[in-house]
Amino acid sequence: MFKGIFSGTQRSPLIEAAFDDISDMLRQSAHMLDLALEALLDNAPLQADLDELDDPVDEAERMVRRSVLEHLSFNPQQDLVASLVLVSMVQDAERIGDFARGIGELVPLAKSPRSGPFNEGLRTAARDLRPLFEVTERAFRKDDPEEARRVMSRCSGLKEELQELTRKVADSDLTADMAVVYANAARILRRIGSHLSNIASSVAQPYDRIRHGDEDV
Repeated sequence: MFKGIFSGTQRSPLIEAAFDDISDMLRQSAHMLDLALEALLDNAPLQADLDELDDPVDEAERMVRRSVLEHLSFNPQQDLVASLVLVSMVQDAERIGDFARGIGELVPLAKSPRSGPFNEGLRTAARDLRPLFEVTERAFRKDDPEEARRVMSRCSGLKEELQELTRKVADSDLTADMAVVYANAARILRRIGSHLSNIASSVAQPYDRIRHGDEDV
């Protein structure tokens, strides 16, 4: 069984700082998602400006790229694979922030309160998705392929569940505004799961198979 791309390495301070930044990006994006889902699913006021909350995520992406470039310019022999992986991971982490913000953008499109089976279906999916932020972070901080595979497996299942919810929305008699809100919310949650799975694949897969499925999942 493949054992993790970072096993047995002592990372340089710059590379370790880059991993810290990705952890911060995931935590900030999870916070944004919590606020956006509360507004969408509970018909609550949005408690913060998600555009402002997304700014630190974007800045952290720049810091990761800067740290990797600085490290490689001084010591390209050390942490080369980790550096390449970080460039991939940070792209996924930044997109998660964008998608979390996108949930909030759906709220003003709804002309009526959110309730009923589609709302509850999204709530169930979000409840399953949300802990995967912490599992993903734990997987790459501890270099744990088993935890990473848990994320990949659950995200694969969520993808199918959310695609089914979208099909049911398409077949329903919802008003246009509510169909747009529910279908797009399902798509966004699916995309967040895909990006978490991509990050997890950096730990569970060899470098050339990052962002690909795992036959063992």
